[in-house]
Amino acid sequence: MFFASCTNEELVPYEPDGPVLNQGRVVFNVNTGKSMVYTRVSKEDEQAIHSLGVFIVKPDGNLAEGVTRFYEAKNLIDKKLAVSIPTDIMETPGVKAYLVANGPDKAQCDGVKTEQEVLGMVATTNPQEVSTKGIPMACGTISLNFTGGIATVDANMKRVMSTLYATVIKSKGVFVGSDDFTFKVHGISGKEGYCFKDECKDTGVDQVWNPTSKTPGEEVSLGYFYQSKGFQVEVVSKSTGQSRTVEISPEKAQVRNKKYILKIHPKPVSEGKGEFKVTVEDWAQEDPDVYFEKLSIKKDLPADKFEIQNDGIRLLTNNYHETDFGSPKDWFVLKEGSKIVEVKLEGTMDEQKRGVNLNDKGIVCATPELNQTELSGKIIVTVEDKNGIITHEDYIIHIEPTCLWWNNNYSWKEGHSSCKPIDGVFVFVGADITGKEDSFYIASKIFCKSDLYRVAKLEVMEPSGTMQPNGILHDIKGTPISVADAAFDFRFDDTIDNAHIYYVLKCKAEGIYYGYVKGTLKKHSDGSVVTQVLKVCFKPAETKEN
Repeated sequence: MFFASCTNEELVPYEPDGPVLNQGRVVFNVNTGKSMVYTRVSKEDEQAIHSLGVFIVKPDGNLAEGVTRFYEAKNLIDKKLAVSIPTDIMETPGVKAYLVANGPDKAQCDGVKTEQEVLGMVATTNPQEVSTKGIPMACGTISLNFTGGIATVDANMKRVMSTLYATVIKSKGVFVGSDDFTFKVHGISGKEGYCFKDECKDTGVDQVWNPTSKTPGEEVSLGYFYQSKGFQVEVVSKSTGQSRTVEISPEKAQVRNKKYILKIHPKPVSEGKGEFKVTVEDWAQEDPDVYFEKLSIKKDLPADKFEIQNDGIRLLTNNYHETDFGSPKDWFVLKEGSKIVEVKLEGTMDEQKRGVNLNDKGIVCATPELNQTELSGKIIVTVEDKNGIITHEDYIIHIEPTCLWWNNNYSWKEGHSSCKPIDGVFVFVGADITGKEDSFYIASKIFCKSDLYRVAKLEVMEPSGTMQPNGILHDIKGTPISVADAAFDFRFDDTIDNAHIYYVLKCKAEGIYYGYVKGTLKKHSDGSVVTQVLKVCFKPAETKEN
């Protein structure tokens, strides 16, 4: 668990000090920074020095003997600590000092022997105990090159812990405070942290925080934590159930002395309830605001493939076979400097693996056989902004069910000729290539359809010219073939003959050809029209079926 503090710690960044004069002692001017916000926990508690460990290191890497290492708060006078230094140490060039506050006790300080042991020190103060034990701090590599006299050096302490805050940005039409939000933090460390290294070996824990502030604009502390191996903060609106997830990368999360402010920007009531965006302000590095608003879907996506809805995206799989929706990275509008680093699809295929999938090239495609019931899944988009902050967004994806498909139970064979559906494609083997028209009796059920519709028409999807047949065929690589070399026709019209499907294949040479058939269907209830594209394949009789 984390101690709920509410102060904005401003920590003075460490700057190595230059050579100083000596003659018997060094006075460390201990600087713990200043507070900018008054909170439930006093600023004195957050800056308090309860104990100090002072470690003087000789050029050989060993700690100097004869120097008191552990000091209590009473030894500090006006934030100054006087430390006696033996003459032989003062006369040695290359001596340096490290300070640790609110960390090791006297026995631990006295037990340290080398610089490497100092640099490996960890703070284990429980974040709940900050008010009584103070925040662990450290200051390293202060040069002590003595030339005589009493030296005064600045020891700019750097907090080992970091902190997380939240605030609801006050604006017109916004009436909620941070109490309307739950903060679910995943992978954050409250166990221990290195005093001098920006590293982490703790896997972290999950934490849920529920602030109580009802006032928009009030900055509320969520807690303290040590260096972490990257963590996520899921911000959930209690009133709407909507959520936003912010991810702090390992590169940032492992750095000490960070203050992250989650700034929540709810949508004004007048504009509709539910939408909000999250700002992450990385205080310690004074990064500019980074806005994590809900990704906007591009308005110019192809209308024959995409339908933008209030709750997400509807992918239209009926106008093409194995519809190519392109990369999801091209579906959204991004802020300058931001990029989509990962995309996942969930729930976009049924149990038979029919629907829409993300292939190994990062392209979203419809499967050869389509889903026969409505699917509602989601796309999860991971965005990295120009400052390396990562957020996760998700959108609902609807997959329309197919209304016409080849009947997998159908097959026909006579001599060397046959036909049957294979993996969503109707395969003709040994079809006549002379241009002679042939037909299928509709009662043979070569295709299935939704009970909501009736088939009004079947025709080639890609006609070319007026001479018959004029349906464009493709080779095995998908390259279109000139209709002068190979073409087909495929027709069914319920106003002329509702008993047969007619097809024609005319080719100069036998080979494997693919074509596309467009079905037009009318809805029984209102007469509305939809289309569905099917794929056919023609193979010579001697071609071995796969």
